[in-house]
Amino acid sequence: MDHYFGIGHNWLVNVEAEVTQPSMNALNVILGFGITGQSVARFLLERGETPVVLDTRAEKSVHGEFANLEIYWGCTNWPQQVLQQAGTVIVSPGLPLNTCLLEQARASDLSVISDIDLFFQQISKPVIGVTGTNGKSTVVSLVGHILNSSGYNCAIGGNLGEAALDLVDDDRDFYVLELSSFQLEHSSNLPLARSAILNITEDHLDHHGSLEKYIDAKQKILAGAQSWVFNREDINTRSLKQVSGLSYGFDSPTNADTWGLNDRNQQEWIFKGDVAICSVAELPLQGRHNLLNCMAAMALAEPFVDLAAMPALVRNFQELTHRFQTVAEIAGITFVNDSKATNVGSTKAALDGLEKSNNIVLIAGGDAKGADLEPLADSFGGRVKRVVTLGKDGSKVAAVANACGIAHVEAASIESAVLEAVKGVAKGDLVLLSPACSSLDMYDSFQQRGDIFASSVRSLTAADLLELQT
Repeated sequence: MDHYFGIGHNWLVNVEAEVTQPSMNALNVILGFGITGQSVARFLLERGETPVVLDTRAEKSVHGEFANLEIYWGCTNWPQQVLQQAGTVIVSPGLPLNTCLLEQARASDLSVISDIDLFFQQISKPVIGVTGTNGKSTVVSLVGHILNSSGYNCAIGGNLGEAALDLVDDDRDFYVLELSSFQLEHSSNLPLARSAILNITEDHLDHHGSLEKYIDAKQKILAGAQSWVFNREDINTRSLKQVSGLSYGFDSPTNADTWGLNDRNQQEWIFKGDVAICSVAELPLQGRHNLLNCMAAMALAEPFVDLAAMPALVRNFQELTHRFQTVAEIAGITFVNDSKATNVGSTKAALDGLEKSNNIVLIAGGDAKGADLEPLADSFGGRVKRVVTLGKDGSKVAAVANACGIAHVEAASIESAVLEAVKGVAKGDLVLLSPACSSLDMYDSFQQRGDIFASSVRSLTAADLLELQT
């Protein structure tokens, strides 16, 4: 190999430590070769550079553009020849901070960065960053929709859709990134034009170890931002170090720069200060939790968009799949796919956004990732009439239902869960897949889980429902 790629030209200055540019003859090493690691490799290869990859997992087939990469599979310690040449390490999200490969890199004084750090070295256009336990994908997609519909060339990605480095393009006007706690904990303070933490509830405690460390990771999105917005309903979305920031919430706006709800012409409206923006009834997203998502998106986009145009732009937004998405209505029974609800907070938000009509049959369960499921009980009451459980922690969901005096039954798969759910339903009932758990104990992704649910629902007929109800 004749030369190695020195990452970036405008290194960021962290408030705690200065990050120095690595030597131009040092080897770039990618830790982890999932979607993110592959995006880093693709980025380097397109610039004529060849990195080395270390991955702790068992060997996987690699073809096409990556066929000639030097990849060390099942790697729990650095190969000595790689360590001696290494300069910059680009770490994939999901690798714990205390993983052996990272500890060895730090002990050798290697520069450790994330793909997001690398992304910021390549672009000069404004970036809006969004994190939070729930609602990230909806808000990122809605902000991108607002900006693109306003005539900007805006790229959307990060933890959603395309990896950040795959979005780099000189013709972009904006970037909107969904950033996970995994990505943030490995990144420096990011020079975002605008940022937000939407909400924080227990999630990924099996990775972070505690709620406090999870919050610390999320808070990194605010540290380097030029401006940020926060959720008045959740104190953990405010910066712990800065006092500025614009807020949104269910209550009335307190000043000209805050977003909230007020009555107008006997209808509930979203306001910014004393300016009426749009009627809640006009919003394209179901569920009361999506009022906060819509306000967050408008607040993030508002400095760059004519406020008067905002209502029309938001109304044209299409709901995302697997996020409280109505799949079908059959014989008066509504079926909703909320497979993206992979944690307790998301399922609580879905349930709390519905009326207390005791008409919900809930399908829930999977891998709870170490989270406590008992808080679901507060949202079950008055809403859930029956629970169908499945997966690794289905018994824990059943225990919550049992404590609430709610009937429950176990299912072995999504297909059988749908059939169990419709037993005894009545016109006006809602069958809701909102698992409160990860899908990975049974399925490849929440998307696969949701697709199977939707397919199973669409295979039902009115005659099937009548037969199952008897």
